Amino acid sequence: MSNVIDLDAIKAKYEKLYTVDVTLELDDDTTEKRSYLFRKPTMASYDRFVKTSANSPTKATRAFVIDNIVPEQLDALTADIEEYPAIAMSLTDKLFALLGLSKDISVKKL
Repeated sequence: MSNVIDLDAIKAKYEKLYTVDVTLELDDDTTEKRSYLFRKPTMASYDRFVKTSANSPTKATRAFVIDNIVPEQLDALTADIEEYPAIAMSLTDKLFALLGLSKDISVKKL
């Protein structure tokens, strides 16, 4: 994690908690790892994302991840988004998976 936190206390505080790990590839030789704790996104949070994404996808993505991060990591996430703005898109993709978004869907004519 970006900062030291009491994981047991956070687990006790939130019902559904998920760790999302990100590896940033800064160049061919340099990578940095980040780890964040998120609550399971709510439908209200998803609805806000859908409503605002048409006007500003970047702002909607940022707001969605900030809405679902545990407050104890908000400052670390905000700082990382400032430095690496596209990290919010990667995190959003994983959070959407928690809501049922699948990349493995097939259609077959019967």
